[in-house]
Amino acid sequence: MALLLLLSLSACKGSSKDKPSPAASPSDAASTDAPAVPTVDLSFVRGTIVIAAEHDHHHVEARALDPATGAWTPLGASSELSLFPTGHVVRGGILVIATEGETQADHVEQLALVRGDAVEPFGPKAGAVRNPTVSADGAVIVVETSEQNFRDLYKIDAAGATSRLTSNREGNFEPSLSPDAAHVVFSSSRDGDSEIYRAPIRGGAATRLTAFHKDDWSPLWSPDGKHVAFLSDREGPPRLFLMSPDGTAQRRATEETDVDVAEDLPRWSPDGARLAFVRGGGLDQSLVVLDVASGKTRRLTPEDHADTEYAWSPDGAHLVAIRRDVRQVRALPAGDLVIISASDGKLAAPLGPAAGVRFVRWLP
Repeated sequence: MALLLLLSLSACKGSSKDKPSPAASPSDAASTDAPAVPTVDLSFVRGTIVIAAEHDHHHVEARALDPATGAWTPLGASSELSLFPTGHVVRGGILVIATEGETQADHVEQLALVRGDAVEPFGPKAGAVRNPTVSADGAVIVVETSEQNFRDLYKIDAAGATSRLTSNREGNFEPSLSPDAAHVVFSSSRDGDSEIYRAPIRGGAATRLTAFHKDDWSPLWSPDGKHVAFLSDREGPPRLFLMSPDGTAQRRATEETDVDVAEDLPRWSPDGARLAFVRGGGLDQSLVVLDVASGKTRRLTPEDHADTEYAWSPDGAHLVAIRRDVRQVRALPAGDLVIISASDGKLAAPLGPAAGVRFVRWLP
């Protein structure tokens, strides 16, 4: 993702996004009701907004928004698997992580393509299959999995052939493909603390990009290929950093100095010119957009509200987010799904209550 994002970080500090896990059971949700969409004009919506939503206490559905009717339609209805959309479209299907099992002992995960009601599992099947990254043409997928080790990276080509890219008992996490799909950056604890590495997709030794006595994790290659964003606690609280793809020019992305505030969940705009992230401290979880060229940031979340999960629109003009009114914290509100302008944070459209929603994605 990712709401939602679940992983033991015992060996690596990566904050895995699209990560289903029995550690966060469906019973944790406030409600199993689907979000109800009020009558609003959604004609501006391009692409497909999808959510992972609680269906019952042991099942998570993938649902897609129909802008014409405002209805949420279940995807992969022929399957009894729980489906977690990853934010990618591959070969005309929505790429999901499909899970089964109700306990840690019987829990298994696998990638799958959803086309209408049909669900087509493929690739490694293991206790953890996480963080798939996909080339622009959908021909290459790199995924983190526990199939043969604590965590290693595997490449899956267009024909479905799988090859192992890493083999380290300490684990390899959070892969992110370069725009040309020639290299992948990832985090690993192979040298002690968590650091960022780059490896060729065709195989070969990985190059270490960061070297600090604290942890670096969550690398994200920008869509324009110019930058790799990552998180680090080298200055105390988790902060957002940028570097060149070869590891040079490492620098803070923001000027945040509050020691009680962390930066998390970075996500690039489709053109790579902006970087969104969640700025958090206590109840204040605000969505912020950084203009990379100027270094200027803009808070999109209104005062007295919190945005805890979000996704960019395919054209970069909007974001969809789960928003809570923090003044109602004692009632543990599930919040609302909203579409907001990426330029000024103004509300573009309410999408109704987010009760039961694990996370949201916006597909091309």
